[in-house]
Amino acid sequence: MRRSVTVFPKLTDKEVSAIVETRKQYARTFNMSAECLINNSSTSKRFLHKVQYERIKEECPSLPTGLIQCARDVAVEAVKAWNAKKAKLRQKHPKKAERMKSPSMKERCTMRYDVRTITLRGSQLTFSTCDRRIRTIISIPEFFSERYPETEGWKLKGANIGMDRNGRVFVNLIYECPDPVIEENNDGKIVGLDRGVYNIVTTSEGVHYGAKDARRVKRRYNHVRSELQEKGTRSAKRRLMAISGCEKRFVLDQNHCISKKLANADDVSVYVLEDLSSMNMLKLKGKSNKTMRKWLSNWSYSDLEAKLSYKCQMNGIRVEFVDARYTSQKCSVCKTIDKDSRKGNRYVCRHCGSRMHADTNAAINIRDSYITRALKPGQAAVNQPYGWSATGRPETEPVDKTLTSKPSGLP
Repeated sequence: MRRSVTVFPKLTDKEVSAIVETRKQYARTFNMSAECLINNSSTSKRFLHKVQYERIKEECPSLPTGLIQCARDVAVEAVKAWNAKKAKLRQKHPKKAERMKSPSMKERCTMRYDVRTITLRGSQLTFSTCDRRIRTIISIPEFFSERYPETEGWKLKGANIGMDRNGRVFVNLIYECPDPVIEENNDGKIVGLDRGVYNIVTTSEGVHYGAKDARRVKRRYNHVRSELQEKGTRSAKRRLMAISGCEKRFVLDQNHCISKKLANADDVSVYVLEDLSSMNMLKLKGKSNKTMRKWLSNWSYSDLEAKLSYKCQMNGIRVEFVDARYTSQKCSVCKTIDKDSRKGNRYVCRHCGSRMHADTNAAINIRDSYITRALKPGQAAVNQPYGWSATGRPETEPVDKTLTSKPSGLP
């Protein structure tokens, strides 16, 4: 388990200059290491140290050995990620894969430190630079110290040091603690969650967390950005810099609030979500209009998924995933797949006549898909053919009466 907190130490001009020079040499070390790994088709730290260490010491003589090793580790991780991304892209777009830029680091970078290059004793923080080891007094926020005390096993394992736009040096302290043994709540309900653009989350019990405020904020910031970019004056650029990140922080706060409410439920044992890891915006180019593609590109579904996962883990709630295909087109009552039954945010089944909110219908289907898989652990759930009901008989005419879906769980 890992948590981080950011502090802003008070440093002299000489110490700030030493950090600036350290950033330059750190970035140079990273670029040299990444270039060596790519040219030799290797991701071995031992090989990189054997080949490049002497050369790096000649190019960056004042950079401490500990920071050289940190930059080397970051370069190895970046090249591994670059190789994996390139191999995945080569399968579909070979030409784009060949044009992929190799990993590089700018001089205005954020440096990774480990326990060899940074220490914290009480309130005194010391870390290495090209000039000398800087010692400064910091104050960690009380809420962080109370929530993650050292008595529970939280220890400093590293830090990220850089400079913000205003020239202030920040230190992002990283604490780690062994994962606690938390008993899972097996007596609760199984709840399906449908994530969307118009409703951030909809549960299988009919609870909606709307995205009206988020869409309003995004529209406002998009309009302001377009106006300022068109003007192009110095004051407009300053305003663009000032509002940069405001929209992102608003969305992150919303995801935090929603995931916290869901994770604090006492009567839930499993949350079931759609597996959206394979969603590709390129596939939607000919299937949706420009406005919808724009909303989907700003959709923060993965951030909400990550926040919900670690918060539910702390409360003993499991987060499971099911196939996302046909969850919005399938009727949650008769299990008939018919895309024409959904009209906007309403789902009216043309076979059994059931009526409900489209997102609630999808959430129930997500939950039922997991229940079906849990009942048959050795067999995958099979989607029903078009025009066939759950009974295995074709349905041609809707039932006269309207049905209401009832949550179904494990017996």
